[in-house]
Amino acid sequence: LVRGCVEGYRLAYAQVPFMLELPGHALPVAGAADLAAQLLDKLVENAVEFSRAGEAVRIALEERDGAALLSVENKGPRLPAEMRGRLFESMVSMRTASNPGEPHLGLGLYIVRLIAEFHGGRVAAANRPDGSGVVFELRFPVARRSPVSGPNGKI
Repeated sequence: LVRGCVEGYRLAYAQVPFMLELPGHALPVAGAADLAAQLLDKLVENAVEFSRAGEAVRIALEERDGAALLSVENKGPRLPAEMRGRLFESMVSMRTASNPGEPHLGLGLYIVRLIAEFHGGRVAAANRPDGSGVVFELRFPVARRSPVSGPNGKI
């Protein structure tokens, strides 16, 4: 799913380079693929909008501590301290009125939080350690496959 979405972003945002880092194996997460794609779309849209021109948006998926960790990272403005606790609330936005022709309702990250929670996950945002931008991290429980017995009772 992540790979397919990023292929679409490369077409939709041709001016933005994307870095994709995936594990060598699948990380199954129980849930709705269309909602997961919507969640990723909203994070990538934000990353593209707040990225500095020419800088790559990094999307990575890894397994850490029994969870699937999905991160979307961009170089650009830092998160103001007063916004960190409010970013995932309804009707909250960091966008300026620089483009008055495009209304912005501040629902994207709220929807991201709702989708993450629906899938038993959680989302957080932080400034990159070097201060050059922002990283969004989502943690989802990895779906464990139930063993299937073969004809001789072996798994």
